[in-house]
Amino acid sequence: MRRIDFAITEAEDGLKVEFVLKKLHGMSSRVVTSLKHRPDGLLLNGAHIRTVDPVHAGDTLSVTLEDAPQDYLECAIRVPVLYEDEDVIVYDKPPDMPCHPAKTHQADTLANVFARDCRERGEALSFRCINRLDRNTSGAVVVAKNAHAATVLGGVGRGGIRVKKRYTAILTGILPYERGIIDAGIDRIDEQTINRIVSNRGQPAQTRFEVLGYGRRYTLAEFKLYTGRTHQIRVHMWWLGYPLAGDDIYGWDDAIIARHALHCGWVSFPHPVTGQTIEVTAPLPEDLSRAVELAGIRPKAESAHFIEKG
Repeated sequence: MRRIDFAITEAEDGLKVEFVLKKLHGMSSRVVTSLKHRPDGLLLNGAHIRTVDPVHAGDTLSVTLEDAPQDYLECAIRVPVLYEDEDVIVYDKPPDMPCHPAKTHQADTLANVFARDCRERGEALSFRCINRLDRNTSGAVVVAKNAHAATVLGGVGRGGIRVKKRYTAILTGILPYERGIIDAGIDRIDEQTINRIVSNRGQPAQTRFEVLGYGRRYTLAEFKLYTGRTHQIRVHMWWLGYPLAGDDIYGWDDAIIARHALHCGWVSFPHPVTGQTIEVTAPLPEDLSRAVELAGIRPKAESAHFIEKG
């Protein structure tokens, strides 16, 4: 159960409860409706209030959010927590761990880890994953701890996607561009597979990249997504001819790493209650750091000769 108190300002004086919650604090209609059906769901200065009633400067508008957690099995694996408060938790997801349970993954996912963490802390919460990563993509995963946080973080703000992410990847080959934006639509290959392809008929997809360093046959690059398509970075780089090292779908198996070399190393988002910008970093995991060493990658200022020699 999560109680959130909103202090009513002079600018909000005379506004209706529903307007304050929906328009000023981004609360969804579904959440507001659920609050109306509980005696302690909506309180003004400690007393019950309706959504059509006005608020005044100096008042305290309180909402109490209840949850109905999924019945997930618990996972014994300990996953590092990079950030946590009453509304959000950010995990450092390891490779070879899906975010959600599936037919072949019933008890080894991040959702199962979250279920175990909640039980140990005496909490009963649903698993609301905001930036789902592929099973073999490592790094920061943002999980909302209540329905309001999920609404705010899952929406799109004036500047784009609410949860901003930066990824680090090892590419096969020497990328001839130091930075740029890939603007190419992505579509399903067919309805029977998850595989994607660049297509003019696909959904719009934009990926920004910047080279961080070079090895003799590899490029280390950072990526920022302006859209969130399935396998977006992997598909775009395969289409350019520089697939991710270790990618067994859009590239080929590679000796330097046993999975596709992709890591979400940074996330930023506005806090769903305070609006304060939260930034979280996730260090490179051991297998990706080792792959950087095996590839002989050095910062681009120190490795320009790799481009000349090929």
